Amino acid sequence: MTTAPASHRVDWNTMRTDQVFIIVLTLLAFVLGADIGRWIVLAVGIVLGLGAWHDRLALFQQVHRQLLRPAGVLGSDVRIEDPMPHRFALVLGFACLIAAFVALSAGAVVVGAVLTLMVTALALVKLSTRFCLGCFIYFQLDRRGLLPASIAGARATD
Repeated sequence: MTTAPASHRVDWNTMRTDQVFIIVLTLLAFVLGADIGRWIVLAVGIVLGLGAWHDRLALFQQVHRQLLRPAGVLGSDVRIEDPMPHRFALVLGFACLIAAFVALSAGAVVVGAVLTLMVTALALVKLSTRFCLGCFIYFQLDRRGLLPASIAGARATD
């Protein structure tokens, strides 16, 4: 019996924790309004960007790995799958939230709110149905050979 390398394992409970933080914090930002909320949007965006860059920097995911799982509050739900689509989704969330921060800072409150609520809605969809739009986009780009070589190569060598 062959086991998948650690690079091809995804803990769905870690991702669920990530989604809950995204949903709660972006809704909080929306409720608090553009003046205060934009800083929350920026913080969540930065956390997503750092998490896409390296697992150790994924602050919301670390809550599950370092606190919830060891305390027995929320165990593991490890699946054998490529983590790259999920990282790609984090990059898309990062890009949308940074754009939302810029829009909110420039006074384009409707644009900022729409971008923020879009990320919130997609996190809620992923949490509740396990459908990840960012992953779907990743797979479509990969299928058509449209991913940059650095992304496709990273996946192929794992």
